[in-house]
Amino acid sequence: MATKLNLHRNDADPSYSRLISTVSNQWEGRGRACMSVRQISQMAGTSASSIYHHFGSLEHLFLASQQACLAQAQSWGDQQIEQLDGFAGSPESFAGFFAYIVDEWTQACRPLAFARRECALMAGRSAQFREQEEQWRALWADFWGRASRVFALGASTAIVERIFDSESLLHMLRWRRTVDQAALEETARGLAAWLAGKPAPAAPWREFAQAQAMRSLPAARTWDEKSWQILKAAEDMIAVGGATSITHRSVAERAGVSLGTVSHRFRTKSALLEAAFEGIYTRLVTRQAEPREPSPPASTSTFIDNVAQAVLRDRPTDASDDLVITAARDAELRSLGAQLRYLRGRTSRLTLQSLIGNRRTVNVLEGALFSSFLSAQFRRYAGSARANAAAELESELKVLTDLMGVGA
Repeated sequence: MATKLNLHRNDADPSYSRLISTVSNQWEGRGRACMSVRQISQMAGTSASSIYHHFGSLEHLFLASQQACLAQAQSWGDQQIEQLDGFAGSPESFAGFFAYIVDEWTQACRPLAFARRECALMAGRSAQFREQEEQWRALWADFWGRASRVFALGASTAIVERIFDSESLLHMLRWRRTVDQAALEETARGLAAWLAGKPAPAAPWREFAQAQAMRSLPAARTWDEKSWQILKAAEDMIAVGGATSITHRSVAERAGVSLGTVSHRFRTKSALLEAAFEGIYTRLVTRQAEPREPSPPASTSTFIDNVAQAVLRDRPTDASDDLVITAARDAELRSLGAQLRYLRGRTSRLTLQSLIGNRRTVNVLEGALFSSFLSAQFRRYAGSARANAAAELESELKVLTDLMGVGA
């Protein structure tokens, strides 16, 4: 069991708060895998021994930083809810608030947004951070619960919580600010329409972004056997230690090849990073660019059962989120970010169309919203052994399909 740490103590030594502040400000730029005792102590202007004196270990410093970020996020959320005082909202009026929260959280509160995502990545690799990951989840569940009462969302609150989880991750990606913001506002209007039991409106900004992302897809590449060996090793390393832990030497050791072999095929760090994401990229982007027609479910209830079983059977993985976070950090990966954000939802659109039938045509925005919802369900419930996980998951799916008038 992880050692409990008193994260709220008041230490008179200024190096204590400097160390926490330094780590909190580095979640955005570096991430856990690129923060070492030496780097942190140098940035904080203190000795490496101060970390062990105050926190006992680097991991406990990370825990203290996460706790500080949680407190700041809670305060920020309280301020947003206070702004709604006296407002009598409705599902139809929810769009503006949702778009504002997503944008403000991911842009004005960017270090906190990265801290939250880094906590999820760390929790996936170490039980030491799982309690704080649950605190982040509880924080947002409480926030949307309070907002729900203002906008009279009722049982739809869980739908909002899931879609926010995905959209706030994707809005961390920076492609073209004008297009990204306009597409976010379309997303918010689409969500508000769903909450009101109506189809999502047209989304010309998303359609434009999707077309641009399609044009930026790289040509298919052919790899030799050694290169595939390197790619597999790099992908395995991402699953274990995250993208930022990748180096030429570590990949060479994992692949069982020489450093020269890796360096010859992937001469720069950027080329190596691209290779590290090759398998993930192929699944998440190339597959989205060529969606397959899904088999129509026998009924909505069958669809719900099938999704619930697939989610609960799935092995928890954060490789795709790691890819998004890495692209959000690196301006050189803007095109990849656009593909990750705007090419998703094409297969989900076909699935949704098969559920709705010929009553109406499902548009691009609804496919993206459905994809966001399902992605968040996988993020929340994949591999869950909790007794009530299946019931929660199925309940959320039932609420969403009822809102869309899918029927039994």
